[in-house]
Amino acid sequence: MHIQHQGQWVFAIGLVVVLTSVLAGNFIQDELVSLGDRAFLAKHGATGWLTFLSFAFGFPLGMAVCATGMFMASEPAAGKRLLFAITALFVALSAILVPGIAGRAPSPYFFGTGGYIILVLVLATLWFWGRHRASLPPEARLGADLQGAGYLCFAVVAWNLCGIGGMPSFALDPEKMLATGSRGFAIGQMKAIMAALVAGWILTAAGYRMSLKTSQ
Repeated sequence: MHIQHQGQWVFAIGLVVVLTSVLAGNFIQDELVSLGDRAFLAKHGATGWLTFLSFAFGFPLGMAVCATGMFMASEPAAGKRLLFAITALFVALSAILVPGIAGRAPSPYFFGTGGYIILVLVLATLWFWGRHRASLPPEARLGADLQGAGYLCFAVVAWNLCGIGGMPSFALDPEKMLATGSRGFAIGQMKAIMAALVAGWILTAAGYRMSLKTSQ
C-alpha cells in the first residue's frame, strides 16, 4: 500500500478513537458530576473503568495516532516514522507521566519555571515567524500571517491559564477562590481561553490550508 494511503488509514483509526472518547465523555458526564470519579468507578466496576479510561485518555491518544498517520503519509523512512510515533505516544500520555515525575502537590517552582520557558519560546516563535514571513514571496505571506495570528492566540491562552491556576483566579486552591470571591473572574478567564483556542485553531488551520494552496 502506498505510504500516503497507509497514513490516511492510520489517521482514520485515530479519528475513531477521538470520537469514541468524546462520546464516552458525553455518556458518563452526568454520573461523574453527581458521584465523582471514585464513586462512579466503584459503582460500575470494570465497565466503568473502561469507559472512564476511554474518556480520559482516548482523546490525546487518538490525536497522537492522527498526527502519526499524517506524518507517515509523507515520510518513507521507517526509523523516522517510529520515532515520531513514540514521541506522539509520550505526549499523549503526559497526563500520566508528568504527575508521576513531578508529583501532584502544589509546586510554584514547577509552574514558574515552565511559565518563563513559555515566555522565551513564544518570543522566539514570533521572532522566527517574522523572519520566515520576510523571506516569503508576497503571494505566500497570507498563510504565514494567519498562522502567526494563531500562535498569538495560543500565547494569550498560556497567559490566561497561568491566571486561572494561580493569581488572581486560584482555581488550584478552591478555598482561596471562595475566600476571595474570584470564581466569577475564573469563569470569565475560561471563556476567554475557549474563545482564544477556537480562534487560534481556526487561524492555524486556515493558515496551513492557504500555504498548501499557494505551494501547489
